[in-house]
Amino acid sequence: MDYLKALIFAIAASVLGASAAIAADETKLKELIVCAVTEIHACELYQGCRELKPSETNAPDFMKINLKDMELTGRRYDGTYATLKIATKTRLPKLLLLQGINAEPDELKDGLAYNMAIQVDTGRMAASVTSTETVYSLLGTCHAL
Repeated sequence: MDYLKALIFAIAASVLGASAAIAADETKLKELIVCAVTEIHACELYQGCRELKPSETNAPDFMKINLKDMELTGRRYDGTYATLKIATKTRLPKLLLLQGINAEPDELKDGLAYNMAIQVDTGRMAASVTSTETVYSLLGTCHAL
């Protein structure tokens, strides 16, 4: 009987130890994150807002975030890729916040600024891209690789 109690104690201790290790790992940021864009909205000055299809703006349908290299790479609707530098990264208890700019984008007359908020627990993502007189909102989900 003592052998059975010792075995149960050892199993319980290892399970609790493993749970604590997983919880400790969850407080660290993963270096690679992939995000899928599920909705896009555009709001233009004096014209209001509307929902867009990815093909209308050649917006990314997938984004890879590399927190080690501080880069965000998006695969656009037409299959091409673009990479933006992440200027700031802020980790709050429930959010990962990213911000950056692109002063000379090929597709736009002027530069752009972007912000992204990813919920740590659910992976839900909300991002905005701002250019001259237009704000694009991208909604979706992210997953750590």
